Amino acid sequence: MFSADESRILTWSDDGTARLWDFGVDYDFPVAHLPLQVEVMTGTAMNDFGAVKTLRAEEWKRKKEAYKQIAEAHAAECRYKKANLYLKGH
Repeated sequence: MFSADESRILTWSDDGTARLWDFGVDYDFPVAHLPLQVEVMTGTAMNDFGAVKTLRAEEWKRKKEAYKQIAEAHAAECRYKKANLYLKGH
């Protein structure tokens, strides 16, 4: 059974155990921007072959500004505000 805001689920079993799970996931963050979110949060980028490189400071700042604009726009409409990573940091 999901909570009204779909951020938690209640499960139970035959042994009488009941658990309330907190998803903590911002399900409606635009999928196309998830790689940018990870790059900004980690300061790294992955190429098409899976190699990870550290972002240069200027590159990271540029990506951070792009992410900030996307994240602010999303935060205004987000249905999962408790799980929104941008809102957690502000």
